[in-house]
Amino acid sequence: MLKQEIAKQLERVSRELWPEYSSSLSGDFFIRMVEFTKDDKYGDVTSTLALQLAKELKSNPADVAEKIIENLSQSFRSRFSKIETVMPGFINFTLSKKWLTRQAGLIANDSHYGKNEKNVNEKVQIEFISANPTGPIHVGNGRGAFLGDTLARVLSSQGATVRKEYYVNDAGNQVELLAESVIRRYFQQNGLSVDYPERCYQGDYVKDLAKKMQLGNVRLNDINRIKRRVKTKVLKMMVAELEKTANEVLGVKFHRWFHESELYADGTVASVLQELRERDLVHEEGGATWVKTSQFGDEKDRVIIKSNKEYTYFVSDIAYHWNKFVSRKFDRVINIWGADHQGHVARMQAVKQGLGLPGQLDIIIVQLVRLVSGGKEVRMSKRSGTFVTLAELVEDVGLDVARFFFLMRAADTHMDFDVDLAKEKSEKNPVYYVQYAHARICSILKQPELRRIQSSHANEQFDHQAEIALIRELIKFPDLLADLSQTYEIQRLPFYTVRLAELFHAFYVHCRVIDGENVHLARLDLVKATRNVLRMALKLMGVTAPNSM
Repeated sequence: MLKQEIAKQLERVSRELWPEYSSSLSGDFFIRMVEFTKDDKYGDVTSTLALQLAKELKSNPADVAEKIIENLSQSFRSRFSKIETVMPGFINFTLSKKWLTRQAGLIANDSHYGKNEKNVNEKVQIEFISANPTGPIHVGNGRGAFLGDTLARVLSSQGATVRKEYYVNDAGNQVELLAESVIRRYFQQNGLSVDYPERCYQGDYVKDLAKKMQLGNVRLNDINRIKRRVKTKVLKMMVAELEKTANEVLGVKFHRWFHESELYADGTVASVLQELRERDLVHEEGGATWVKTSQFGDEKDRVIIKSNKEYTYFVSDIAYHWNKFVSRKFDRVINIWGADHQGHVARMQAVKQGLGLPGQLDIIIVQLVRLVSGGKEVRMSKRSGTFVTLAELVEDVGLDVARFFFLMRAADTHMDFDVDLAKEKSEKNPVYYVQYAHARICSILKQPELRRIQSSHANEQFDHQAEIALIRELIKFPDLLADLSQTYEIQRLPFYTVRLAELFHAFYVHCRVIDGENVHLARLDLVKATRNVLRMALKLMGVTAPNSM
């Protein structure tokens, strides 16, 4: 990882030269001071470290930069053709062509390029999708589904032990309502005249569930009597269907389907309520019990037990996180929630702080999705039964396209999913464009000339701009994955593959690998290296890397 290697050198020099200022700085601080340049006229990598240190040293940034450069080790300098100070105090690093050429060979022979053991001792839990078990997974859940799965793959590639989890909300009124909805549809299907209130779930899937029921001879006044039995059956069927959709349609396999009801059955909820009381974190008001989240940054206190003695969802949320951090001892917990949970973030972080829960809690809010076709929005409504399921979208555009398109937008931005573009089988479609690059590489590597090399340019050094631009992009991959494991900006991964495909297509046009009887071995390495990185990046996104198209 080039950025991190440069950061380590800068850290070493800073601690040796100015220990009084740098001793308190973390290794992450130095990594933040290093970036790949956007324009190669400024070299390949630049650092703002001198500008930051100069403020503390009350010195000229350019002088600080020169001092740092003077103390870089000779072995470290050998990979660069130039290290220079650029006003007002940037340190710019330009990689040598010899070093870049050598990297192509190393990447070409490393099918696991980009993986490292940076987070090898970290135990991470990611909870995502977690849609209520009252209906199929709809398009709006797609962003969280593919984001969570890809983030888990990225974290695993960086050495972390990752567990993916679906939280099944089975202890609330919504499952009771689903059971009632199924019973009413069952009555209607069996010739009994019964109304179907608007509050009931309206989708056709309710009728399908009702058809699977075997309730025997029941009467209209039996709704409440049989609701518990129906609820158990319906919940089991819905969770089985959700799991089937996740596994077989979305390609997402969860390590655990955690039921909310488990928290009540095993006494976790009771234990957490006791812990809150012992820490003086609750108070009574208006017959209800409130938790004092306002003491820890929330805008107001929150009800956990209503005046009618019913528990709120927040009780389960607190207990679930207690289970994650205390019972299962995860070092890092990542929750991927829908936009309707934006207001829950502050209260959850407040309770974590109040209870002194160990570990790191990160919450990603995924914004809304609009499905667009023919320039018009396809409206979705779980209540009205007109929603588009994620399975239907995947069937329509393909899993590769669905994954790639959803991952291309940052979670905190609203998204328009262009169905027409998703169906394009041309370079306009970014998925097709990237996959075609991989297929083209495989075609090159199948050339018979490569099996009977007559002569070669074994001592080549990259000189053409297309070669250099491509290898410069390839060497960024390990640092990109390391960044994503901390920032969760997964949208950078599909865009990286698009950029890599662009650079490879340009290389293909301008640089021949096979030239008559000669095979340019360095270029051949570059082709293989590009294949390895594209294949790894696509695999992390759960997208196939076809050998032909």
